[in-house]
Amino acid sequence: MEANINTQDAGSKKPSILGMITSPVEQFERMKNSTAVWGAFWILSLLSGITGGLGAYVYSLTPESIKLNQELGVNVTPVMTFGVGFVFGVLGMIIGFFISAAVYKVLMMLMSNDTSYKKLLTITVYSSIVSLLGVLINAVLALILGGSGKEFYTGLGPIFASSGGAVKGIANSIEVFTIWGFVITWLGLQITAGLSKKKATILMVIFFILTIGFGALRGLVQ
Repeated sequence: MEANINTQDAGSKKPSILGMITSPVEQFERMKNSTAVWGAFWILSLLSGITGGLGAYVYSLTPESIKLNQELGVNVTPVMTFGVGFVFGVLGMIIGFFISAAVYKVLMMLMSNDTSYKKLLTITVYSSIVSLLGVLINAVLALILGGSGKEFYTGLGPIFASSGGAVKGIANSIEVFTIWGFVITWLGLQITAGLSKKKATILMVIFFILTIGFGALRGLVQ
């Protein structure tokens, strides 16, 4: 009886953004019966904008950015810098939400899973709080420590700071919040989307390998 009451209670409530950090399993249970997504969608998009604005401001304080502005003969105010970062942060997150959900939808179809696109969008949106939190914390640390905003203090990047190229890029990809985000998504694919543990694990391993691969390419470019 008590188990039934708890299940009904989870189904009658909307998922919580902060709850994704403290009790993700409960939030994914709520997503099974809840269609609430747009409130969290806009809140997290705005948070991404704030994070993007902060990151842009931090980078504008670096010697290379100051030198570039002097060479171009432009005077970019902090407000302008934050504003540009904010806009790109919001747009990037919105586009990322839709593309990620579309990718998951294609993968679900290949696995003969009929989870709706909106349900996958809900999983994607709420799960993003973890990665956003990581980016925000790293941006604040960069501001305090005088970094460029490109560092990932919560990962292996600082340990391989003297390295360059692919090694540094891979090290930056192996980061606490990135791994945490994969675990959260892994739970969501099982609980809300109904994937088996094996299939969800395979997907997350593939995405993790791709993340490391893109990290290596980013390191080579930088």
